Amino acid sequence: MSEKETVTCQECGSLFVKARSKMEELCPECASILYGYENCKHIFENGKCIRCLWDGSRSAMTGSLSSILGNRSPSK
Repeated sequence: MSEKETVTCQECGSLFVKARSKMEELCPECASILYGYENCKHIFENGKCIRCLWDGSRSAMTGSLSSILGNRSPSK
């Protein structure tokens, strides 16, 4: 797997760097919210994280869970 290989998250639809997530089909954000894996320490520039490329997208499920868990939306 290439360090820069990008894939689409099956939950939120955002593009992300595969090597940055603990799960192959979920971006670090969704993997963190849904399964408790360590999240990326996002740094946003031009609407996406420069580390993992997550664009701030949320599915209905991760949006609801994020609200319940008290996670804040990223600053874009």
